[in-house]
Amino acid sequence: MKEKLLSVIVPVYKVEPYLQRCIDSIREQTYKNLQIILVDDGSPDHCGEVCDQYTLIDKRIIAVHQKNEGLSGARNNGMLFAKGEYIAFVDSDDWLHPRMYEVLMNMINEYKLDIARCSVCHTDGHQEEKILPSKVTPNVLVQGSHVFDLYFSEFLCKVVWNAVYKRSVVEGILSPIGCYSEDNYVSGRYLYRCKRLMITNQCLYYYYKNPHGVTRGGHKRLLDICICTQKLRDDLIRLEGLKQHKYIEMLNAKLARELFHFVRGDSRDYKIIAIKKEQKKFIDKNLDFFRRIRFDILIRKKHILQY
Repeated sequence: MKEKLLSVIVPVYKVEPYLQRCIDSIREQTYKNLQIILVDDGSPDHCGEVCDQYTLIDKRIIAVHQKNEGLSGARNNGMLFAKGEYIAFVDSDDWLHPRMYEVLMNMINEYKLDIARCSVCHTDGHQEEKILPSKVTPNVLVQGSHVFDLYFSEFLCKVVWNAVYKRSVVEGILSPIGCYSEDNYVSGRYLYRCKRLMITNQCLYYYYKNPHGVTRGGHKRLLDICICTQKLRDDLIRLEGLKQHKYIEMLNAKLARELFHFVRGDSRDYKIIAIKKEQKKFIDKNLDFFRRIRFDILIRKKHILQY
């Protein structure tokens, strides 16, 4: 049986020391029917040239060059060139086990999956740490609404790069520009559309702990995850027709927790001086009892005005 085309989208920005390792790990996959889309996101080093060189040695590779739009912009633009029935994403400082896509595509074909995921190996290039499923039994089919439940409990379902997706799951969903928590948004949208999912306990994706990477280094921008969580809730209701009160409550609770962490955080970049009473009321309503008490203490301790 002919292999179905899998389009692999790779955003590229300031990863010159790691880029060849990443691209070679995709080229050397035992699953051969690939379209490899390298999106040079205005990288100031020689990454763009490396991408162009690879197009000369492998006809499956195309290089897209754009002004800097960030990880989300690169992924979104990469989708415009994707021709595959299935889609995958790879961060350009990571690399893949040679059989990753063979294993995941076999799972998709055998179990008629919308999403197939693998376990992950965190590594600094020397030491390795396995990230295995924590809230779902590996190698067991998850169906129906139980798939979206994983958004709230399973780390391996909150990232986008350890998976192969049926095109209909990802098509039309744009990653939010300018937010460093984009995976929180798009993974939630993908899971809500997905009806059949499975996670293998094989660690096939190598997540490199690059201290200088776009999502690895520096401090977290805590407001970004608040923005993405609110956008996820609103877009699921508006665009996907989410009506289940259970999930709306769970998303509200997640948003309240993220806002709590934002207020609690100490940053040189911002200082919270005021909060709207309606925002305070929303957070109080959706936090658990102990966080609600701590939140009230924070408001007083930081002298945050309510208006």
